[in-house]
Amino acid sequence: SGGPLVDSRGNVIGINTAIYGQGNIGIGFAMPINRAKTMLDEFQKNGKISLPAPLGVKTMYIAGDLADALHLPSSGGLLIQSVEEGSAAEESGLHGPTERVLVGGRYWVNTGGDFITMIEGQTITGNETLQRALSHKRGGDMLELTVILHGKSQTIKVHLAEAPQVI
Repeated sequence: SGGPLVDSRGNVIGINTAIYGQGNIGIGFAMPINRAKTMLDEFQKNGKISLPAPLGVKTMYIAGDLADALHLPSSGGLLIQSVEEGSAAEESGLHGPTERVLVGGRYWVNTGGDFITMIEGQTITGNETLQRALSHKRGGDMLELTVILHGKSQTIKVHLAEAPQVI
């Protein structure tokens, strides 16, 4: 895999990065061209690409009836399931779960931790929201999270460390 991804007019809209399947048959994955341009500009300027280190949380997207059952906003968010020791998440004061509950006799959920309702001022739409936000950040950047803990909403700024360079 590799090379340009072009539209019907011949405009480069991405760079093919991987294929899932056998040989040349399968599902292709590509990096959007604007992301590639940003990375190229950074590499030309600094001689490296500064990606953020992982945030250090595992989350579960919760919305609707399940959120209501847990006394969380039904509009949805990411419920923190764990916080890694020594991570940017821990250093910023994010809290992991304090208990595990069975919801509706069907779902075990770790509860009592922070519930992320917004990232960079944008509402949470699914599990991928956090990763999408991180893909636009660099090592050293700040990530703004709106979280609910014990019924109170607060804004937390997380300083993102730089991921080790891969050669």
